[in-house]
Formats: sequence, structure tokens, C-alpha cells
Amino acid sequence: MRSFYHCSTAKYRRRKAAALVLAGSVCAEAAVIAFLIAFFGHSASDSTGDIALMRNMTAAALMFVAAGLAVCFAASALCDKKAARHSRYTYLDVQLKAAVISIYSGEMTVLGRNAVFREMYLVPFSSFAGAEPSANGRKLVIRGKIRRYGMESDFLGYHIRNGDIEFDRMWLNVGSFEELQEIRIPAYFGSPAKISGVFAEAAKRFNELPKPKKHQFREADFIRRRPVRRVLPDNPDFSRTWK
Repeated sequence: MRSFYHCSTAKYRRRKAAALVLAGSVCAEAAVIAFLIAFFGHSASDSTGDIALMRNMTAAALMFVAAGLAVCFAASALCDKKAARHSRYTYLDVQLKAAVISIYSGEMTVLGRNAVFREMYLVPFSSFAGAEPSANGRKLVIRGKIRRYGMESDFLGYHIRNGDIEFDRMWLNVGSFEELQEIRIPAYFGSPAKISGVFAEAAKRFNELPKPKKHQFREADFIRRRPVRRVLPDNPDFSRTWK
């Protein structure tokens, strides 16, 4: 069984839509404020001639509108960035003998370059104890001997060999991880109930794999005598008669 699930970015699309709707409402409020200032400002200037006050009110309104639009568009850009990062670095990779859960955890500038960090969980089906939705149904609870890696994304490359996961950096196969008995994964990949069924099916397929044959070696009836290693003497006038 081999399945690959990308992260669902619907949450970030909804947040972006809300930010853009809010930006539209700010623009509408700006138009109303501008109309009120223009209308009442014209009346006030005819009666009192207080033009400076109207100018200050107009400038304050424009600053308020500009700040609101900046916040809305910044939130929209952040949603786009989060959606792009999660769609690339957050995924579930189910293979024959193990599953990998990769989650985007942030980025920072390291030595003048942008470094992306991930959390990666390796779930071997040989020690898999079960997967089920949480009590509120919003998270996936996975139990077993699970390896957790947290580091820069470039270090977490791996390849598949005979249905198993092997990291490109061999030291990650034997260390540099934290072993957990249980993890809780948010609903990045759709319904936790559906994903728990995927894990159950993968574990069933793993248990149906043929077991490797164990060969038993018996002690030999005789011991083979190893030939004596022949060493040339230091004296160049050595004998060629080998005994």
C-alpha cells in the first residue's frame, strides 16, 4: 500500500478571503468618511471658515484607512505564504513498512540564507499500535514507537527501499531523533477518521507481508584448515621451496 496525501490549504484560503472582504469593507468605510467630511466640512467652512480642522480630520481618516488596508493585505499575503509552505512541506507518505508525517514548522535566516524547518514523524508499522480520531474529532492520535525529527528541511531527505524509509543522511537512521509513544496530528490531511482508516489498512497489509526466512546454521562436522600465509624473507636470496 502506497499513499501520498498533501496538506489541505482550505483554512488559509478562507482566511485570505476574510482578509480581502475586510479590506473591501475598509474601503467602503473610507468612502463614507470622505463623503461626510466633504459634506459637513463644506458647511462648516461656509459658516466658520475652520478649514484647518477639516484638513486634520481628512488626514486622520486617510491614515486610518491606509493602516486598515495595510493590515488586511499583510494578512492576505501571510495566508498565501502559509498555504504555499504547507502544500509543499506538509504531507503524509504511507509506504509498505512505514509512514512519514512531515509538517512545516517555520523558517528563519541562517548565515544569510532562508532556512525552512520541519517536524517529521516516522511511524514504523512493525511497532504500530493504532490510530484513531481524538475525542473532539479534530486531531489524529497515533500510538506506537514513533520517531520525531525536528531540524532544517534540507537534512530530512529520504528514499524508499523495499517499502521502507531510509534517510539520505545515514546518521538519522540510527540517532538524532526523539522516540514518542503517542502523537496528535491536526487535521492537515482531511478527516482524521478517514486517515485512521488509511493507517489501519496499511498496518493490515504490513502484517500480511511474508515473513523473512530464518536460516539455522549447524556446526560443521569438520574444521577446514586455513592455509599458512607465506611471507617473503628480508634476504633477497630466499628459497623458492615452499613447505
